[in-house]
Amino acid sequence: MTRQFRAVLLFLLLIVVIHSSGLQAAEPVSRQVEKLLPISKQLTIPGIGYGQGVCLHEGHVYLYGDAATGVIREYNWSVDEPEELGYTGLEIRLTRNGEDIAPHPTGLTHHPEFGTFLGDTVNQKGTIFTVDWETMKQDRNLDRAVLNMVSDDLAFNGTRPEFVRVNDRWLIATSDYGDENNELRLYDPERLKVAVRSSATGVLVNKQECGPWVQTVEWVPAWNSLALVQNQIAGLRYRLTFTTWNEDYQATYYGPYNLASPVDELEGWAHLGDGWCLYLSSSVKNNVSIGRVELAE
Repeated sequence: MTRQFRAVLLFLLLIVVIHSSGLQAAEPVSRQVEKLLPISKQLTIPGIGYGQGVCLHEGHVYLYGDAATGVIREYNWSVDEPEELGYTGLEIRLTRNGEDIAPHPTGLTHHPEFGTFLGDTVNQKGTIFTVDWETMKQDRNLDRAVLNMVSDDLAFNGTRPEFVRVNDRWLIATSDYGDENNELRLYDPERLKVAVRSSATGVLVNKQECGPWVQTVEWVPAWNSLALVQNQIAGLRYRLTFTTWNEDYQATYYGPYNLASPVDELEGWAHLGDGWCLYLSSSVKNNVSIGRVELAE
C-alpha cells in the first residue's frame, strides 16, 4: 500500500467517522429570551400602508401591509448599519388581473422545497395562497403566481401562515387573533398546496391553546423557536411569546415578554441577526422600531 493511498484511505475513514458521530452539521439550539431591550430607533417606512407583517428571505427583509392594495416591499438590512433599512425598489402588489385578492395580508413565508404561502384575513376569514415566489417577484403582482387557494376554515379569526421545523419536519404554523379560546395550529404544507380548505383530511397535524391577540407568527431558525407576535390588549402595545415543541407536537410557551413603549398596534416582528430585531406596527408614522433582545445564558 503506497503512502499516498494510505493517506486517501485515512481521509475517507475520517469522513465516515465524522458523519456517523453527527458532527457534520450542528442543529440549532433552542434559545430562551431573557428580556426585550428598549427600542433604540424608530423609522417611518412609506409605501406599505398599514403594516401587517415581516418576512425574511435570502438576505432581504420583506414588509407587507394593506396600502391602496395589499402590498409587499423588499429591503436590505446590515449588521453594520443595524438601525437602517434600504428599500431595493421592489414592490409587489397583491392583485390578480387588477383585482385586489389579498387586501389584508397576514402572513408570508417561504421554504426552498415546499414553496411559498401567503395569508390574507378579511372579516375574520382567512385564506392561504400557495404562490410562486420568483413569478411573483418578476411580475410584481399575482397575475400568474397563484398556484392554490385554501379557505382556512379551522381558524377562528383569520390566518397567519409561517414555516416551522418540528421534529425534523417542516410544517406551517398559524394562530387565531382574539381574547380567548385561541389555537396555535400546525398544518402539513404538502396537503395545503392541493387542499380547498384547512379542514380537509390530512392538513391539520396538531392544535393547542395559545394566548390572546396574536397578530402574526415568526420562526427564528437560530433559536429553533417560533415567536407569537402579540398585542398586550386588543389592538395595542407590544408583546412576544416564544414557542418550542416536543416529540408529541405539544408546544411549550416562554413569556410573555412585554415592551413598555411604543404603545401603538404591533403587527409584525423578526430577528434580523446578532440580537437585532425589527418591530412593525400599523401606524403611518414611526411604523418600524429597531431594538435588541437579551438571551438567557
